[in-house]
Amino acid sequence: MKKFKLLIFSDSHGRERNIESAINAHNGRADAFIFLGDGVVGAKSVFEKYPAVPHICVRGNCDPMFVNELEETTIDLGGIRILCMHGHKYDVKSTLLWAGYRAKEKEAHILLFGHTHSALEMRRDDLIYFNPGTIGRGYPNCTYGVIEIVGEHIVCSHGIV
Repeated sequence: MKKFKLLIFSDSHGRERNIESAINAHNGRADAFIFLGDGVVGAKSVFEKYPAVPHICVRGNCDPMFVNELEETTIDLGGIRILCMHGHKYDVKSTLLWAGYRAKEKEAHILLFGHTHSALEMRRDDLIYFNPGTIGRGYPNCTYGVIEIVGEHIVCSHGIV
């Protein structure tokens, strides 16, 4: 049975030390780091300190246009399809409808998004909507996400820095 542990970050806005604190809270152990935009350059500089852990980054609305990252990407982990996006292009601050449609179009089981700075886990119509919150500018706390996949069982949680 396949097992995966993902550490998910978004919206660091220059506060890379918070990403590093969260990774250290897990002893640097994860199967992948995922960054969902607004601080890609800094996040990648932290992730490079952990060369054994693969990372995935997507660009957010506050990332420079020259950053060579996609605005969304889909990954497959042991048959679980995950759509990663920042969410600004789908108006996630107002509604999750459009991002949810995109996830269905991509046949995703999990939709990862940021942009709102609010941690969220919601399950609807066989889709998990998951926002790690902001690792950079949290009110009252900076948060990140942890997803553990064991076979087809998916456990989502939030950590606080």
